[in-house]
Amino acid sequence: MKHRSYLLHLFVLLSLLLSACNSATTPTEAPVVEEPTAVVEEVEPTDVPEVVEPTAEPTAEPVDEFTVEELDASFQTFLADMEGYNAIGLEAFNELLVETPETFLLDVRETSELEEKGWIAGAVHIPLREIADNLNRLPSFDTTIVSYCGSGWRCTITLTGLESLGWENVLALKDNSFGGWVEAGYPVETGELPAPVVLDAATPNPAAVAYWDAVFSAIPEGYGGVTVEDVNLEIVENADLILIDVRTPEEVESKGYIDAPNVLYIPLADFINLKAEWPADLDAPIVVYCGSGHRSTIAMTILWAYGYTDVRSMKGGYGAWLGAGFATVGGEPPAPDLDGAFTTFLAGMEAYNTIGLEALNVMIVEGNTPFLLDVRQGQELLDNGWIEGAVHIPIREVAQHLDLLPSFDTTIVSYCGSGWRCTIAVAALEAMGWQDVLALKENSFGGWVEAGYPVVTGTELPVAEVLNAAQPNAALVEIFDAMLTEIPEGYGGISVDDLNTKLVENPDLILIDVRTPEEIAEKGVIEAANFIAIPLEQFIEMKDMWPTDLDAPIVVYCGSGHRSTLAMTILWTYGYTDVLSMKGGFAAWVEAGYPVVPFE
Repeated sequence: MKHRSYLLHLFVLLSLLLSACNSATTPTEAPVVEEPTAVVEEVEPTDVPEVVEPTAEPTAEPVDEFTVEELDASFQTFLADMEGYNAIGLEAFNELLVETPETFLLDVRETSELEEKGWIAGAVHIPLREIADNLNRLPSFDTTIVSYCGSGWRCTITLTGLESLGWENVLALKDNSFGGWVEAGYPVETGELPAPVVLDAATPNPAAVAYWDAVFSAIPEGYGGVTVEDVNLEIVENADLILIDVRTPEEVESKGYIDAPNVLYIPLADFINLKAEWPADLDAPIVVYCGSGHRSTIAMTILWAYGYTDVRSMKGGYGAWLGAGFATVGGEPPAPDLDGAFTTFLAGMEAYNTIGLEALNVMIVEGNTPFLLDVRQGQELLDNGWIEGAVHIPIREVAQHLDLLPSFDTTIVSYCGSGWRCTIAVAALEAMGWQDVLALKENSFGGWVEAGYPVVTGTELPVAEVLNAAQPNAALVEIFDAMLTEIPEGYGGISVDDLNTKLVENPDLILIDVRTPEEIAEKGVIEAANFIAIPLEQFIEMKDMWPTDLDAPIVVYCGSGHRSTLAMTILWTYGYTDVLSMKGGFAAWVEAGYPVVPFE
């Protein structure tokens, strides 16, 4: 009975299928009839599946899932093809624009940044989080794309995503990216923002696009950056923190690594091949680091793409960690980068890092009192008083008591008796990492008293609180401590009268003028047999013009004595033993009636 029922059912089903085929004009796909199994249950005629008439054309292609295997393959191709980790510097970028004008420029900053600061001519603007929604505005897969942002961070995230999506040569503009471009004096466009242009030049996998749209849209505030100071604190406070070092084995061996309980070593070039070593928990707190922060940002973006929810990249990388003096294991101690330290200071100067009496008083009255550092001798405070709240560290002992100073980004106003020693302090502290150290001018504490501003007096020196708020590079601290403790009597000052005598009596004396070329051209120079003009702003850049003999007698001068004292301090730090700064500068020389000559 069951056999007859089955034959009847099969006959009805075949009749329906033949009827459907005859009624359709252009069927796109025929239903598949499965072979019956060995045992078939009896089916009532009412249970016969309904046959739906096929449409003439499908309305849309289904979007396939973007698989992990495809994601693996895209990243393996990218990492295998990297050259210079797909980074490009400002000079090389400028040359590329000249030699290959068809290079595609992609600006991934926010609209407000372009409106405020401008953009590079010809750039296409797509904010980072909106890139996957605007891929139709990008060029063909084989066109070179240079992505840039404010500092070089977001454009690194961009290159990682676009390379995974199929673009073959995406570069990130480094050297502080657009910020460096502006600082270097390259041209920028301003005004009405560039209009969007649809190119439809590339066709990435739709499933991959949807996948990356989710990744880009979920980028956290701050774009995943974390400072070395915050990482140092988190290592202590969060036992679950995992560090991933993506440098090469050679770098780790030669330079050492961060001392932390949970550290993984996964070179970026093998990052996908070594997926088995990644943390198992997608929600684990992870900080990735490399040498400078570029490779770790690529690795961070890769981990985001695989669903990791708490991954950050350490700003400045291992180099910044070393520069901050944090604990490391192994490796050769890094040579202190004096050139870099002083170059950073000189490049960041504003008004040569000075502040006047009234400006300081206004800050105090308005409740914005900076950190006050009194570098006079103790007896001077007992005899003359001090500004309320000041921390007292004699100039020769400053490097020995850095634990009394505030964080690197806190404004410090250094003062002394007349404005000389506090200028030495400015140069030393700025080179050791403090970012906003000012010298109180207009006769410094002497001028403060003469102006009638309040002072504190007492029979005991003020007691300072230990802060331990900054961690300067230990090697740099050692150099500056040696320099400061060897400051000569008189703190390196020489009067115009004594200089005039020295020029006559000592034919070996070398005179260094650190004023700007414009000042020299307008006002002339002091005549000397051995004369060198090196603007203070370029003092490190023009090191090759410094005297070769570290024991040569040198006098530095500027307009008033401030810049020359900064230059004198720099030369002391490099080991020059006989350097003086002319008090009162060129103005005092002219006022004393001494001769000047045009500069040739």
